[in-house]
Amino acid sequence: MKGGSLKEYDSLADRIRLHHQVDKRPVAIVEGPSDERTLGRAFGEGISYFAAGTRDSALVESRTLHGWGQNYFLCIVDRDFDDVVAEFEAQQIPIHAYENADLEAMLSISSVAVSLIAEFGSANKIESRGGVVQIRDKIYRMVEPVTLLRRANVENSWGLAFDAVDLRTKVDKKEMELKTQSYCAALNETSDRAPGQKVLFQYATGKLPLKKSPSCPRGTSPYFRGRDFVAFLSVFLCGYCGTKRSQSVEPEILEASLRLGGSDHIKASSWGQELRASIAAFTCRDQPCLH
Repeated sequence: MKGGSLKEYDSLADRIRLHHQVDKRPVAIVEGPSDERTLGRAFGEGISYFAAGTRDSALVESRTLHGWGQNYFLCIVDRDFDDVVAEFEAQQIPIHAYENADLEAMLSISSVAVSLIAEFGSANKIESRGGVVQIRDKIYRMVEPVTLLRRANVENSWGLAFDAVDLRTKVDKKEMELKTQSYCAALNETSDRAPGQKVLFQYATGKLPLKKSPSCPRGTSPYFRGRDFVAFLSVFLCGYCGTKRSQSVEPEILEASLRLGGSDHIKASSWGQELRASIAAFTCRDQPCLH
């Protein structure tokens, strides 16, 4: 039984507490259905998943459960580019944030991304460009200015709407580089509080320093949003290292492919092993464990 159907109760925390009275499986509070599907493939039926809808909702409901003394759940969320997750972690709430900025980024720094490029790309073109790892690393470099701007946006409360600008339209397809000036100009138009494209460009190129560079406490590098990576990869697969039509390598398709192909990696990774250890500890509290 999954927990998202009991809508007559006041809150997700209420539903989880009532659900756990009859279903003693450990609980994972996640952001959305794609997290539930991906983690379900990796870890099987031993976890009861509850999708909160947003990261903020997942964190707040987890804080409520923690305040009630419920000790059978983990909150699994994206770290993103702000400090919100760290603030909740400091309250000793049981959070197991994805490596890097989010789930797709965690998979994009793994061998799953390499396999994805090899599968969707052209073997001859990949070889001519120096191999899959060279292509992946080139995308890593392209995504860095976007990462700097995402963090600068948080630090300065500009309210930039990153999703309103399609990164694919800001790639110089001859040089396969981000058209940084053009991207900053477009991004500047998405908010009345934007500081001007000159300031954005200075942040994007590192000429204006951040107060705190975005980073993963687990040490994964580079740090970026997974959707930014796959947006660039979509462009690469349409000519630079592949022969795909754009419709067949839409970012949503590549994201889904990452998640679908990433289950084994998630399960075997240190992140996955730590999650399994936490789940096993919850199980031992509710029922005797044989070792």
